Amino acid sequence: MRERLCPVCQVALVPQTHLGITIDVCPTCAGIWFDADELTRLHNLDPEILPRLDHQYQPLVERYDPPWERLCPVCREPLYRYNYLYTSPIVLDACDKCGGTWVDNGELEKMEQVLRDAKAMEIPPEAKAQVELAKIEAEHKEEVARKEFWLGLFNFMRARPRFPF
Repeated sequence: MRERLCPVCQVALVPQTHLGITIDVCPTCAGIWFDADELTRLHNLDPEILPRLDHQYQPLVERYDPPWERLCPVCREPLYRYNYLYTSPIVLDACDKCGGTWVDNGELEKMEQVLRDAKAMEIPPEAKAQVELAKIEAEHKEEVARKEFWLGLFNFMRARPRFPF
């Protein structure tokens, strides 16, 4: 197996095992490489692990953006950048070929905060049910009012005198 190199520092990544899942950590910048689905699997096993990993691994150098293109540690293909959860300001690097994800130091804690904020903004299921019930009741009242209007108009038209022309 070929040595995995950090996309930022170009030094050998160090395998570390957490909850039975082996991730690759850069000893210099403390960035972490997650093979396909490892990030999700770790989070599913322990939702609080992401910030702990950020605190456990500390960089030896200040964070910098290298002048070279970031390459996948596994297949050496260029990584593409994307915003975590589509709209967050957190930019991650991923590989189209192998599905792995590179997370710079400090981003796991930010990701956890984004998840907490998103959950805090979610409407509880009970409230969603009440909103849906209110919509159904409003639609029903509107339908009843519409039927009463048309029935009243029909009765008015039927009751008025008719004149032969």
